[in-house]
Amino acid sequence: MIEYLILAYAPALFIMWYVYHKDRIEPEPKRYVVATFLIASTVSPLIAMIFEAPFPQELAAFVAPFIEEPAKLLAVYFPYRRRQMDGIMDGVVYGVAAGLGFAAFENLMYGISYGSEVAMIRAFLTPIAHSTFTALSGVGLGLKAEGKTLSVKPYLAMAMMFHLWWNVSAVMSFMTLAMFAANLAVLYSLIRLGMREDVQKIEYYIMRRKI
Repeated sequence: MIEYLILAYAPALFIMWYVYHKDRIEPEPKRYVVATFLIASTVSPLIAMIFEAPFPQELAAFVAPFIEEPAKLLAVYFPYRRRQMDGIMDGVVYGVAAGLGFAAFENLMYGISYGSEVAMIRAFLTPIAHSTFTALSGVGLGLKAEGKTLSVKPYLAMAMMFHLWWNVSAVMSFMTLAMFAANLAVLYSLIRLGMREDVQKIEYYIMRRKI
């Protein structure tokens, strides 16, 4: 059991540490990041299991994206409702926290059910995937908090589509590494975009003070 906990949570916490420290200009309060991770690691999987239960196992890969992405996004609404989000980077940080929390719990369940070999294969693949998906919808919430978009739905739809492509690629194993690379590229791009926006905000405030 300890082995499965380590394989499930250690990679997720490492990725969270990396992303959190990329938010240098206006770091999010750690208590909200931790709370988002924990909600997504407990409440979100429960919601997903309840709504996925009526569907046959054969459809699980195709149904999961349309249930799990809204369930994870609910965790991101926790800091959003408490006015902790005001831009792209905030959406990335909280989206990643939610995705990693969900992935860690999912990997723990897979390890218990299928053994250490499966747990090791999923250790980094799944956290990167889920954090990328929820970062996309998290960016939507961050932009909504800024008043730059009226709805998070297009961003949630993108998260669902990426999740669906990931699940399909897992069925066709030769595509899995390609999708993993794509997830990494998207997540990295979102982080860079968030960092750039934060710098632009600081420059804007400095210019206003000089006027």
